[in-house]
Amino acid sequence: MQPAVSGKRFEVGFHILNQWLCLRQNGKTLLPFFEDNLIENIAIYGMGALGERLYCELKGSKVLVKYGVDRMAASKAGTELKLYHSDESSIPDSDAIVVTPVQDYWEIVRILERKTGAAIVSLADVIDYCIDRERG
Repeated sequence: MQPAVSGKRFEVGFHILNQWLCLRQNGKTLLPFFEDNLIENIAIYGMGALGERLYCELKGSKVLVKYGVDRMAASKAGTELKLYHSDESSIPDSDAIVVTPVQDYWEIVRILERKTGAAIVSLADVIDYCIDRERG
């Protein structure tokens, strides 16, 4: 579960990235999380570095990334992925939304819960699941 983050956002972000790199070094991906939980399509909240990496990893897989949500959506226009601004009153349906920002995670969850009935998970949850699965 995503921890409350204050001044430790860089440490938490580093841990997420490090765990993800460990999976990749072992030839593993994040797909098992989605497959095991019967998630066929997702949205990504936060299209910064981690969101873009997640999109690239899932692109062309069995998991469809339907759209992204980002507070800077207007400045990222022209990308191949449909982007919605985080202030939109509603967002399209998806099986799940993966939240990539570490800072303000719980506030983001509260906002998304008002806009969608989709499951909301953090990128840390996805990575931790895959790491635990790898360890057996």
